[in-house]
Amino acid sequence: MLLQEPQSFRFLPSYLRRSLYASIVMIVVLLLIAYLIRWIGTAPFLHWDERIQSVIFPEKTTTYYSLLPVAIFITSFGSFRISLLVALGVAVLCWVYFRSKTYSFAVIGSFTAMWGLNALIKEILQRERPALQHLVEAGGYSFPSGHAMISMGFYGTLFAIWGIERKIHNRPLFLPCVLGTLLILLIGLSRVYLGVHFPTDIAGGYLAGIIWLMFTVPVLYWRACLRPSSPSSTPRL
Repeated sequence: MLLQEPQSFRFLPSYLRRSLYASIVMIVVLLLIAYLIRWIGTAPFLHWDERIQSVIFPEKTTTYYSLLPVAIFITSFGSFRISLLVALGVAVLCWVYFRSKTYSFAVIGSFTAMWGLNALIKEILQRERPALQHLVEAGGYSFPSGHAMISMGFYGTLFAIWGIERKIHNRPLFLPCVLGTLLILLIGLSRVYLGVHFPTDIAGGYLAGIIWLMFTVPVLYWRACLRPSSPSSTPRL
């Protein structure tokens, strides 16, 4: 969603304004979906949740269960501790390598917003987690999945920054698109595999993250296009 740059553009006010819009839209959309489901009836959605879980959730007697260490490793990228370390590391990298306070602010902003908004929405909706055996420790409510929101909204921002840098330097977007999509999908899938989320929790988290990206990524692109560049400072990504 890289729209035309507005004629009068200042990054910080534009980013904060769009972040506020994204937060409001995200909360309203997820609440409307949740209450619509309650009005229609939860039975059809639980039916599909359980069918998908029966395919993905591993039984201890199957070889499929041997993927547990892999799933735990993948899901760790969506944890608060690991995502915080990634946020701080990438923010420093953007400041030093790209010489961009804009990117650093966006990285920290997306991390903070995803965790904060996820906690707020969960407290409002209070959906319990699946009754399956949890293969990792998980606390709090279930909808929307915090790992899914972090994967789409936060890691999506990181891959969007990578993609923006490649676009303004006329490089293909294949790598950030493919690797970003793969990481996001694997994190969401791992939460269902581990028995700590319904598939609809993952879908809700993805939707929230997409809303965030739709509002904030264009501002990053506009700012990147205004940044002066020289051949010596062009990142090789």
